[in-house]
Amino acid sequence: MSKSKSSQSSSVTNTNINNVLDGGAIKESFDFASGISEEAFDSINNAINGMENVTSNALSSNENVIEEAFDANTTITNSALDKLAEQNNKSLDALAGLQGEQASNNFKLLEGIQKTIRNDNSGGATEVLENQKYLYFAIAGVVMVFLFFTFKRG
Repeated sequence: MSKSKSSQSSSVTNTNINNVLDGGAIKESFDFASGISEEAFDSINNAINGMENVTSNALSSNENVIEEAFDANTTITNSALDKLAEQNNKSLDALAGLQGEQASNNFKLLEGIQKTIRNDNSGGATEVLENQKYLYFAIAGVVMVFLFFTFKRG
């Protein structure tokens, strides 16, 4: 079945009309696409602004957390150093006490060694003389007390 000439002519006219109409549709399509792309760019800009705010808030939050962590770390470190200094001071005090005790013991030991050497050199006479000295002091003290009470009565 072949088409008639009028049918062909109508078809050409319809095609021309469709082409003209299609040109309008294409322009509308571009306008529509332009509107969609503007919406997309606006959405992307909004998303970027939102991400900027989220990132800024996250960084601020991290900065605060880091500052608090450093403050806590400083407090703990200072406390540990204070306790260490206190413990070191106690250790130094104990060491000084031990050194004083050791010096006292060394002095007593040295006195004993000197006394032993004197007794060995004198054949024991030094110790006897030392004891006699204390005996004479005791007798003198008793005589003084006796004289005091004797003259007090009289």
